[in-house]
Amino acid sequence: MAAPSTDQDREPQAELSAFSVPPPPDVRPELRVASHAFLESALDQDAVKVVQRLERHGFEAYLVGGCIRDLLLGRTPKDFDIATSARPAEMRHLFRNCRLIGRRFRLAHLHFRDRKIIEVATFRRAPTAEDDVTERHAAENLFGCAADDALRRDFTINALMYDVSRRKILDWVDGLGDIERRVIRTIGAPSRRFAEDPVRIVRAAKFSELLGLGFEESMPLAMAEGAPLIPTCAPARLFEEILKILRSGAAARCLERFGTLGILPHVLPGLAAFRGSLPAPADAWRALARCDALAAEGRAFSEAVLIAAMLFEGCRVALGAEGDVAPILDEAMAALTAPIPFTRRHMSNARQILLALRRLESGPQTRRARRILAREFAADALDLLEVTAAGDEALALVAAWRGAGTPAALPQDDGERKRAPRRRRSRGRRPPTPEVAPND
Repeated sequence: MAAPSTDQDREPQAELSAFSVPPPPDVRPELRVASHAFLESALDQDAVKVVQRLERHGFEAYLVGGCIRDLLLGRTPKDFDIATSARPAEMRHLFRNCRLIGRRFRLAHLHFRDRKIIEVATFRRAPTAEDDVTERHAAENLFGCAADDALRRDFTINALMYDVSRRKILDWVDGLGDIERRVIRTIGAPSRRFAEDPVRIVRAAKFSELLGLGFEESMPLAMAEGAPLIPTCAPARLFEEILKILRSGAAARCLERFGTLGILPHVLPGLAAFRGSLPAPADAWRALARCDALAAEGRAFSEAVLIAAMLFEGCRVALGAEGDVAPILDEAMAALTAPIPFTRRHMSNARQILLALRRLESGPQTRRARRILAREFAADALDLLEVTAAGDEALALVAAWRGAGTPAALPQDDGERKRAPRRRRSRGRRPPTPEVAPND
């Protein structure tokens, strides 16, 4: 992707009057407007139409955040988010496919075909002494202007906004410069921003690994000092970050990076302790690394498979136990995932396919073993068998199960006696009751 033209590097909107509230003392914003025409094929046309409709109705609207960052880094964005001056109620009035979500952070989700969702957020600003923020989540729903919204974002590379109609990138915090330098930098002092929201430490480590970016020099120390605050975050937010990492296609690398940075003990202490007990710590993610490798070839895995792959190495001992394995496995899974409360649905699905491995390891030689193919989780269980397989024999076992997936392929000479269909015994017709002449 060509670098944006910077012939209009500095504009007078950098004055403090461009902000609804004064910027924090440790932030020195200066608006840079860079001309840049992204290829039409690179932009989500539904998102472009949403921006254009908002503008036609007199609202300010931009493509924002990760989609602009990824395009500038030569990557394909997974989704396109929009920031606008329209309030949530106004967006619901404008778009019939709009659903308002969120308690902490009120957002509009616009639903399109094929389950695509475009997220639209109203510009936010920081609270001031005059604002009443005593109500829960009040501070997260104070509306402002585009400049205010840019300064509230976590990292400079995520604060870029793209004006679709003018084909210009708006940059208040030198995010373009940081992309050119390939560094991650917080907007303001990292110690302050990490204390405000410790989840940013997890996100910084994730972006560094996924995007191949370094840290601004003051960030590593601030991350180490702020890491003990991570358990104080909302558990649901940490769980969502874990799912994003698992779906990223580089989950094993991200989790190993968490370990080397010292973050993993504050996110998943059970997994961190297991990783530390291994001679080669990276072996904790062998099954997950296999998922990543296959994902790079175009394979898609369910969240249950990804979670089970993350936990598999730590659950090996439990799966090899004698007798009733289920309670032992439950205890091992709970210890590895605590204190993050993985949802009951995710844990139940992962548990099912982990337990199914014991039956799959016997091979599809018997009809009793092949009955597992009729279960709704069979496809996930076979995926997990594939990513946990090691050696030629194990891979041959995977191939045998894949070949047994259709009734025509099921072997018939497995030593089991075919039972003839049970015939229903006929009772025959009852003889008619003899007629008795009435008494005279």
